Amino acid sequence: MSEPSRVVCPLCPLHCDDVVVNADGSVQANRCEIAESAGSLVNQVARTDKATLARIAADKQPIRVITSGVDLVAARQLVQWQSDGAIEVEIESDSSLQAIGTVTRRDGIVAATLSEVVTHADLVWLIGEVDPAWPRLEEKLRLESAVSSAADGKRQVKRWERWTADFAGRMHHAIEHLEATEPGSESQTRAKHFHESAYAAIVIGPGAFDAEEAEMTAAMVARITRRRNGSARCVCVTLDLAATLRSVHAWQTNESLASMVSDSETDSTPVIRLAGIGHRMSGDRSVDLQIGGCDPGAEHAKAFMPANPWTNSMVIRGDGSVTLPLQIPTALSVNSPTAIEQLQKVLPEQGRVI
Repeated sequence: MSEPSRVVCPLCPLHCDDVVVNADGSVQANRCEIAESAGSLVNQVARTDKATLARIAADKQPIRVITSGVDLVAARQLVQWQSDGAIEVEIESDSSLQAIGTVTRRDGIVAATLSEVVTHADLVWLIGEVDPAWPRLEEKLRLESAVSSAADGKRQVKRWERWTADFAGRMHHAIEHLEATEPGSESQTRAKHFHESAYAAIVIGPGAFDAEEAEMTAAMVARITRRRNGSARCVCVTLDLAATLRSVHAWQTNESLASMVSDSETDSTPVIRLAGIGHRMSGDRSVDLQIGGCDPGAEHAKAFMPANPWTNSMVIRGDGSVTLPLQIPTALSVNSPTAIEQLQKVLPEQGRVI
C-alpha cells in the first residue's frame, strides 16, 4: 500500500503545505473541512446535458469562462484560449474582496503578508466570513494565544461579521478624533486600542461589507490604514483567490483581467464555471456548465462535470508571498481529469492546447 503523501492544498488561497493525503484518498489537514472535502470531489458523478454541451460547442462567439481562481498550468491554458478567441475569462469574486482589490489598484493601500502579521502585529481586526472561507487562517496567524483585551501585552483580536459604510465612517472618525468620541462606545473602545497598537492588521474576508456599499466601505478601510501609518504601522491583509490567474494574465497580455459582469450585461453566450481556488457555492449565479467543485444542482448549473482537484502545477499563495508546488499525491491511484482537461473536451476545435 502506498505511503501517505504530504502536499500543498489546492483548494483554498492559503495553500497550506502540511496537508496529508492517505492511500484511500482521505485528507488530514488539522480538521480543515475544505481540505478534507478533496477526496469527495474526485468521486462525484457527472450530470451532463447533451443539448447544453452541443450548444456550447456550436456557439460562434467566445464562450464565457468564469472562475474564482486556478493554478499556473490552468491559468496559462485559459489565457492562451482567450488569445485564440475561444473563450473570454472573467474572475468570479466576492463583492468585498473585489471592492478591496479595486480600491487598492485605484488609490493604493498599505498591505502585508501573513508572515509579516505573525511577526509584528500586536492588534488584529478580522472582518467578514474569515473562518468559513479560510478555516486555518487564524492558526497560521497564531491567534490561538491572542486575547481580546489589552491587559497582558498579548496580541489583541477583534472579529466582526460585517462592516457597513456608516460603521466604517464612525470608526474612522473615532480614530481621527478620539477625544471627541462618545465614551464607552464600541468605536471609542476600538479606536483607543488602535491608537495604543504599534502594528495593527486589518484582515478582510468574504462578506466583510454590504454588497451595495462595498467599494465605499473598502475605501474607508484603506483611508484608515493609510492615515494610521503617519504615526504607527497599519496594514490591510486579504487573500486573492485569483492571484495566480491575474499574474499569468498580466505577464502574457500586459492587461488586467476582467471581473464577472452581471447577467443583465450578457447575451445568450454560454457560460461555464470552473470551480477553482476558494470557490464557495453561496450566491452562485446560474451557468450552463460547472466543471469541478461540488455539483450545485440543476438550479445553478444545467450540466456538471467533476474534476480532480489534484494536479502537477504551481500556485501563488493568496497574499502574494510565495509560489508553491502542487502535485498529484503519490498515495492516489485514481487519475481522473482536471478541470482544464474537462474544459478542453467541451470547447470548439479552435481551443489550442499548450
